[in-house]
Amino acid sequence: MIGCSDSKQNLIVVEDDHDIDLTQLDSVRDNLNGFWILEDVLDEENLLYLDFDKENNVTSWETIPFSREIEQSGVIPMISCRPWVTIIKPHDKVELEFVGLYYSDTLEIESLSKTKFKIDGLTYLRHKGYDFMSSPIMPESVPED
Repeated sequence: MIGCSDSKQNLIVVEDDHDIDLTQLDSVRDNLNGFWILEDVLDEENLLYLDFDKENNVTSWETIPFSREIEQSGVIPMISCRPWVTIIKPHDKVELEFVGLYYSDTLEIESLSKTKFKIDGLTYLRHKGYDFMSSPIMPESVPED
């Protein structure tokens, strides 16, 4: 891919990385906000961007490319028909409810820390993302549980 940066150098690392309590909805929401990249495909340069609203715990499941061109221009290509995700707590654990144009599903968060989360067998790592987007992208701004 032309114009890519090194995804591994853009991963967020913190000294005190620990599991987040998956029974606390606010803590889960705050720790999921930000940029993520799939652990198994670090070189593909596609980021997941989550920005949950504190009032209704909803965001779009926003997959965006990560490139120097976008970093310099500050313009992100729009993708239509992305699913919406709501954080719900139907029982003792927080789950993600997905609603898309042609489907809906509910998935349990298998694990969550300041720098990693796992859902549906897929592991995501926290990524620096874009400085021009409002997001907790620096380690010191990643919320405690």
